[in-house]
Amino acid sequence: MIELEERVEMMTRNVIMAAIHHDLWSVHIHKATWTTTEPYRETMMDLWAANSLAHRYSFYVRAAAAYAEGPKVNGIPRLMRDCSGKLTQGGAARLSALFAEAKPLADKIQGLRNTVYAHQSVRMRVKEAYAEAKISLDMAQRLMVISIDIINELRAAVGLGAAEVSRSHIDQFERTMRAIGQFS
Repeated sequence: MIELEERVEMMTRNVIMAAIHHDLWSVHIHKATWTTTEPYRETMMDLWAANSLAHRYSFYVRAAAAYAEGPKVNGIPRLMRDCSGKLTQGGAARLSALFAEAKPLADKIQGLRNTVYAHQSVRMRVKEAYAEAKISLDMAQRLMVISIDIINELRAAVGLGAAEVSRSHIDQFERTMRAIGQFS
């Protein structure tokens, strides 16, 4: 079996990538972005739509994987069990509270991942799956914030430093959109 510290690092990368994909997907669909990206969207609508869809899919798959469970799955629930003996009393209490807040949101994400993104359900249409899940972009963002806090508790338990999500990808995206806007 892969060492615990390495498994925590693997999950750290997964959660950070999920957060980045969420941020970039949000930027693609946020109305404030539409004004500055109009020239790009008008000339490259297919690429814009594909890029937005790729970030949305990647977010759902990675966020769901973070909370997946199973005997051979390196999800947050298993990491919490595997790190339980290494947590301080305060760390264990924080982790428990964070997980209690994350779990209902993660269940919604996993439901959409299973119904819409990883498999195409014969039970319901995409619109119906979203209506049933009742999850907003803000709720998904909250899940990412909580997930990073959970990861940092796990990292502390195994002697690793805190992880942070840089927002440089948003800056890069905005610079790219401004540059494209200059050529239209």
